[in-house]
Parts: sequence; structure tokens; C-alpha cells
Amino acid sequence: MSAGAPPVLAARGVSLAFGTPPAARTILSDLAFEVPEREFVCIVGPSGCGKTTLLRVLAGLLPASAGEAHFQGRRVAAPQPDIAIIFQDYGRALLPWRTVAGNVALAFEARGIPKSEHAVRSAPLLAKMRLAEHADKFPAELSGGMQQRVQIARCLAQEPRVLLMDEPFGALDAITRQTLQDEFARLCESEHRTVLFVTHDLEEAIYLGDRVIALAANPGRIVEIIDVDLPRPRRQLETREDYRFLEYRHRLFQHLGHE
Repeated sequence: MSAGAPPVLAARGVSLAFGTPPAARTILSDLAFEVPEREFVCIVGPSGCGKTTLLRVLAGLLPASAGEAHFQGRRVAAPQPDIAIIFQDYGRALLPWRTVAGNVALAFEARGIPKSEHAVRSAPLLAKMRLAEHADKFPAELSGGMQQRVQIARCLAQEPRVLLMDEPFGALDAITRQTLQDEFARLCESEHRTVLFVTHDLEEAIYLGDRVIALAANPGRIVEIIDVDLPRPRRQLETREDYRFLEYRHRLFQHLGHE
């Protein structure tokens, strides 16, 4: 994940308000940052600071009131096939009447890939996400962690340049969450993925991120961007006990002490 590379995703003075003056409510105010290719950037902030709203602007799902979202140097005005979103609510993100393989195949269908190629293309993705033995199961037969793996596999089948992730592990139990953190970090490292990852968990942000962007609320604005100088691969015990990890947490806690 190479810092200093040209940005693949950027917020250029992004502001967003709902309503009309004088009753307009400002959600985001003048957000500016860049995400270079292959970098893993985390966004933290209190509830109501606009983290999810920011992802929707960057994905082209919401227009900014001022400023622009850029993807590969161009303004984002609509959803992009090279930008995939992974949601926290994995249960609603999956089609319950489709099997694991069928849910992953949705991405192939959207890309116009012939049905005859779906099984061959999905096999390595299911193997990477440890779902190969569950390809014929339906979402209701899977645990929460496995359902989230399916959603990640489906997004990877889209072959996006950027993954936008909205608290994807927030609803999982602690052990499953840590397991998925490690699996996903290894996957991003090996496949050189570019990720913008929203979380309310300060430790998760530090553990996963190359950088952490801290937002304040009312309106949502950047209060600090921290470069995370921790070696990879990271390990749940050793990394979290590193004095630098604790220093980063203390810095973020000053902004987000409610966490």
C-alpha cells in the first residue's frame, strides 16, 4: 500500500446540506482528503458526523452541495462500476432466495459475463473467503460472519478499483470480527486493494488503516488525519500492545472521547 501514489479517490472541499436556507442542516463541511491507490484509509467519528453520508457522496449516490468527489481524476456524478460498497447490514445486502454462489454471481451478471463462466470465476473468490464448502447454501443457513464474507466476495467479483466499507464488521461478535479483520487485511495486502473503511471503533481503525481520518460532528468535518506507522502483517495481540498503537488511540480518543 504505497503512500505517495497518485490518488484514485479524493474529496475536494465536499460539503453537504439538507433542506433550504435558513432551515438547511449542514451534514458535511469542506472535507478534503485523498486516497492513493493501494492505501487502506479508515474514517472514524461520533454518531451523526456524516461518515455514511460521505461514503454515499464518494460513491456517486448523493450529490455534494459544494465541492466534488473525484475518482481517477474525474468528478463522480453517478455510481461507478469501479467503486463497490460493502454495508454493515449484510443480511439485507444478500438475496435470501439465492445461494452463496448465486449471490456472488450477481456481480458477474451485472458485468455481462456469460453464465457458463460464473462457476469458474467464483471458485477462487469463494476459496479466498473460506466459502467454498458453502456455495450451495442460502444466507439464512449461514452465520453473520459468513454472510459478510459472501457480501465481500460479491464485491470482489465486481473487480472494483476501490472498496467503500460502511462499518462492515460492526454487528459481529468480537472473535468473528477479529478473524475477519485479519482475513480482509491479508486479502487487501495480497491483492493491492484500495479501501476507504468507516468504523466507530478506534482500535479497529488503527489496526487496519494506513491512515485514519477523524471527523467531528455538527457539522461533519476533519479534525485530524493520522499516519499509522505500524508494521504489517499486524497481529491482534502484539500490534494492539505496541506503544505506538496506544499513542494513536490516545490521540484519537481526545477527539472522540465518547468511544
